[in-house]
Amino acid sequence: MAGALTRPAIEGIMLHRHQRLAFEGSIHFVTTVTNQRGRWFTDEEQCRELLSIFESYRSKFGVHCLGYVLMPDHFHALLYQESSDLVIPPLMESFKRLSARRCQPPCWDGGALWRRRYDDVPIPGPKAAHTRLGYMHANPVRAGLVKEPEDYSWSSAREYAGLPNGIVTVSTSFVPGG
Repeated sequence: MAGALTRPAIEGIMLHRHQRLAFEGSIHFVTTVTNQRGRWFTDEEQCRELLSIFESYRSKFGVHCLGYVLMPDHFHALLYQESSDLVIPPLMESFKRLSARRCQPPCWDGGALWRRRYDDVPIPGPKAAHTRLGYMHANPVRAGLVKEPEDYSWSSAREYAGLPNGIVTVSTSFVPGG
C-alpha cells in the first residue's frame, strides 16, 4: 500500500476557489470551522460523538483517514481516497449536517454550528502528507491544551505514538516514511 501515494500528473491544473479535485489515490487536507470561534468542543461525550459521526461517514464513503485532530472550534483531517469519484464533499456535508444536530454545545445560540464552506487542499505526496500530519498533531500543543501531541485525546497523534485511540480508524500504513 505504500505505493498508493504516487503523485499523478496534476501540474497545470488550475483550480478555481472552492472547486474540488478528485482522482484515484488523492490525498486531501480538510478543515471545517465553527461559525463562532470559541471553546465549543471540550466535553468528552460530545467529542466522542462528533468523532463517531465522522468515523461512520468515513467508512460509508470508503475514505481512509491518515490523521485528524478535533480542536475546540475546528476539525482537521488528512484523507486518502482510492476512487476517482468526488467522495470528500458528500462525506464532509454529511458529517457537518449530523454533527450540527447532535453535537451543538449547550450554550450555542441556535445558529448554524459549522461554516458553510470547508477547506479541501489537495496534497501532492508523502512529504507534504507528513508535513500536514505534523501540523495537525502539534495544533493542541500550540493552543496550550497539552504539552505533547500524544497527550491530546482527540487526535491521531496517539495512534502514531502507538497508544490506544479507538474512535476513528487511522490508516497509518498509507503514509510511507516522509
